[in-house]
Amino acid sequence: MKYNRTVFAMLFVTLFAGTAFAANPYAGKFYASGDVRKAEFALTFDDGPGYITEDLLKLLAQRNVKATFFMLGSSARAFPQKAAAVQAAGHLVCNHTDTHKNWYKIGNSGNAGKVLEAELNKAQESIRKATGYSPYILRMPNGYSRPWVKATAGRLGYTLVNWTYGSDWTKTPEDKMTAEYLKALEPGAIFLMHDGGGKVKEKNLRIVARILDEAAKKGLKPVRLDALLGITVPAQGGAGK
Repeated sequence: MKYNRTVFAMLFVTLFAGTAFAANPYAGKFYASGDVRKAEFALTFDDGPGYITEDLLKLLAQRNVKATFFMLGSSARAFPQKAAAVQAAGHLVCNHTDTHKNWYKIGNSGNAGKVLEAELNKAQESIRKATGYSPYILRMPNGYSRPWVKATAGRLGYTLVNWTYGSDWTKTPEDKMTAEYLKALEPGAIFLMHDGGGKVKEKNLRIVARILDEAAKKGLKPVRLDALLGITVPAQGGAGK
């Protein structure tokens, strides 16, 4: 029996997804914050890689900080070298679906689970191709959360993670936005920002620098999500700590 390339690719992704996460005991679980008893917090960036990714990586390297990047499959295909640079720098790469669809609309359809599975598998393939790493943590676009999402994510081996505070997509003035991020800086915090998608976000570089300055004063350490949540799975090729 002959298969065209599209069919073969779909079969490969399905098989790969089914085996890559077999060792994730946290599949299907949901987190929105870390342990408040530990002096740690996490910086997370969605929709990339994008326009500011390279400058962001430089800033994080200067501060010796590791962060978490929820990549879109479409962005990984558009900027594979930037995606690879994120992984090479030792940051945690995660799945943010392939094309950032409107799940509030799709979720009411009868085939939402199949659409999500296709989105995750395509994103997984693109991210793995660009970085050599297979993400096992998922953040749904807009933080969309429903029981069927949790069931689908769990079946595919993903852990779901949202955030404690984020506002960089709003029209809030930068000084006020910065103040709000600093106010939310506390043990267990998960900050949401963006390094891709939509308008250029240079202000995020300045806000991140301010957050890190304040964190140093408060004795809070920025860590990757897997460290913050204690959900590290066995290492795989290309994974960095």
